[in-house]
Amino acid sequence: MKADKHEVRGLPFKQRLKILDEFGEILINTVRDHSLKMSMSYATGKSVNQIKANQYNVLSQLSEEQKEKVNDLLSETITDVIFEFLHMIDENPDKMELIIKKDGVQYNYCDLTEHAGSEIACFEDDGWIQRFSKIGRFVL
Repeated sequence: MKADKHEVRGLPFKQRLKILDEFGEILINTVRDHSLKMSMSYATGKSVNQIKANQYNVLSQLSEEQKEKVNDLLSETITDVIFEFLHMIDENPDKMELIIKKDGVQYNYCDLTEHAGSEIACFEDDGWIQRFSKIGRFVL
């Protein structure tokens, strides 16, 4: 099925999910996990980036419990930013769209999903974070 523009009509549900999952795996691994890994290294004082280590060295004075809470906040915030970004695209279809390419065909993300951002599913066992994250660490 080749399309000049966006193609979704008639696309089987399982194929839509497969496209969304491929997108989600890339998003979780290259955006969420990378950002969380870097942020957590700053918060725990384990960053190899000396500039960032110096910038956030005050966090080394926190207790281990407090550091864990900071890491929870970082996880929650990064995940929320991704959700809100996808939701923003869904809420403004006249101004923007997110195109996913698969086998030379372009698909509008919002046409593939029932509720933009819900695939992150922090409260579900089958969400993108639970299935694709190498770090995990999400806060309920």
